[in-house]
Amino acid sequence: MNLKKSIWILFALALLFGSGLSACGGVTPTRQPTNVSASATGATRWVNDFSELPKGTASHVEVVYFHRAVRCEACLNAESFTRETLARYFDAQIQSGLITLQVLDMEKSENAALVRKFDASGSSLYLSAKIQGTEYLVPNSDIWFFTSNKYLFVDTLRKKLATLVGGS
Repeated sequence: MNLKKSIWILFALALLFGSGLSACGGVTPTRQPTNVSASATGATRWVNDFSELPKGTASHVEVVYFHRAVRCEACLNAESFTRETLARYFDAQIQSGLITLQVLDMEKSENAALVRKFDASGSSLYLSAKIQGTEYLVPNSDIWFFTSNKYLFVDTLRKKLATLVGGS
């Protein structure tokens, strides 16, 4: 294989990979929005990584998946794999109300407040964990690397949720 052909193949792969990550209008941001506030029930804080969370289990975890009206295969997989993870590994926590799931079309006006709260821009998955009276908002941008691999997606999300609520 000659050098020109190798360069074109690398360019095509980079373009394909880059377009896959942004196909649905963006990925979960890793910045902290300015809309963090205190509420009557406690503070809300952004963390970019689970290592920033305080020790201990959460008293409530909300799994929030935002999508646009027009959805690609990766977006559909993200929702499907999220639902499968919760049903397979966290059914008891769902039944008790410890974990809840919201799947929201970010383009609908009735979801505007949550879009602002999570600073969602395109398809994105967030975990909101209530720990010691503080709500922690955690983006999960790494899931977009696994939307074509159900095993890795489910395993990654399962481990994150298990660190918050205990369990498998």
